[in-house]
Amino acid sequence: MELHSNLYYTHPDASIMDKLDALFTQHRGNDSVFLQGAATINGDEGAALAQDLLDQVDSVEFDLGPESVSRTAGYSVAHFVHGSAGDEFIEAILLFLKSLLPEIHAQAWGCGDDDPWEFWLKFEGDELVREDDEPFNDPDEDEDIKASIYVWWHQDMPAEIREGFLNRVQDDE
Repeated sequence: MELHSNLYYTHPDASIMDKLDALFTQHRGNDSVFLQGAATINGDEGAALAQDLLDQVDSVEFDLGPESVSRTAGYSVAHFVHGSAGDEFIEAILLFLKSLLPEIHAQAWGCGDDDPWEFWLKFEGDELVREDDEPFNDPDEDEDIKASIYVWWHQDMPAEIREGFLNRVQDDE
């Protein structure tokens, strides 16, 4: 099974945004490049936090290397494709980013490639909260999902960012 995830992050300092994008795109599987990149973002704790993250993943190249990184509405969007542990890796990346830069706004959405299942990750204060849903099983349940999980996850995001299977169906209509 493959898991697809979109990691969203933004920071008020444009140079930090560039460094974060480079952190994920320039390591090319080299642990020391990842460690150095984290140290340029947070000189005091960056390397140690990065090492903690490296210890939680299987491969820096595949688990910390997104398929793409783009920008939309002031956010960087890193699209990852992982195996079955991908949701755990995305959680670890989010916790790493929040420790690296406490003022960052970062959250993620992901889905499996088999069943219609979604997972949503967002910080409430310093606590990372996760919600899961299975759309398309029951129209009433879908309305509940949109009114709860979708509203919760999108409330601090710009209108241009619309994640979720149910939003895609609505956008296609």
